Amino acid sequence: MKILNHIRTNPLLWLGLIMLIALVYMTFFGKYLPQVDQKLHTILYVMDENKKPVIPPYPPSEEHLLGTDNTGRDLLSLLVLGAKETLGIIALITLIRYLIAIPLAFFAHKNILGSRIILHWLNGFLSYIPTIVVVILLVTLPPILTTEIRPVYILLIIAFVEIGRAADMIKLEFDELSSKEFIKAGIACGASPLTMFKTYYLPFLYGKIAVYMISDLGRVLFLLGQLGFIGIFISQELVQQENGLSKLVNNSISWPAMFIDAFNDVRGPIWIPFFAALAMTYTIFTFNLLAQGLQNLLKKKVRYI
Repeated sequence: MKILNHIRTNPLLWLGLIMLIALVYMTFFGKYLPQVDQKLHTILYVMDENKKPVIPPYPPSEEHLLGTDNTGRDLLSLLVLGAKETLGIIALITLIRYLIAIPLAFFAHKNILGSRIILHWLNGFLSYIPTIVVVILLVTLPPILTTEIRPVYILLIIAFVEIGRAADMIKLEFDELSSKEFIKAGIACGASPLTMFKTYYLPFLYGKIAVYMISDLGRVLFLLGQLGFIGIFISQELVQQENGLSKLVNNSISWPAMFIDAFNDVRGPIWIPFFAALAMTYTIFTFNLLAQGLQNLLKKKVRYI
């Protein structure tokens, strides 16, 4: 009952949950809406009132509520069908990041294998260089550009560049918990580090870690949007052209991919980057509301022994 009362008095959590439900519905069931073209047909041209061919993109209209992209694909359909890929990518990156950050934070807390020095070095080095710059430098290295598993490397690079920040936040939670009586009792009983980690620490950190992970979903999406503006996408592949030169070709329908021609689109079919940015803004705002609402809930209900 107390938890339910806390939820009722937590408008941020309520709003975040409602927005998340709407997002999940559009992601998994939006493709069945009558306005959505599941096959993403392209339009080569249409005839105007003067019987002259007009090539895409086409502005918002009754037929295309949000307009089309430069190949004539319906933009609403692209946003709906691309949601699953977009959310899947950011969820996978965040999961990889925290699967490594959580044990790294515990090792740094216990100073096992010099992990405290490693964590300090990671945070110190990356604090001087913006995350997007580090990602650009790494993903454009020749071995990464030419490998057949380039998407895997890019996923890992984006996940790894902020492992230090995530691990440092969790380490502070470990440090705070270490002063509690039940932690001292576990140490006095001779519990192994693994037992301390699983039994004494983690049960009291699930909520905090959930808040960090939900917040990071928004951070990852924002970073992918920045990379999209400069033409870097996870699903790109290197294709050799007839002239012998190679070109990176995007084969994704994720939202950041709609920024591929953003610098030109803002001077013409501005609806293409606008609606993609709107979808990403909505999603980031949803995750931030959820994280803040969950954090407020934890402040009210969590009590350490």
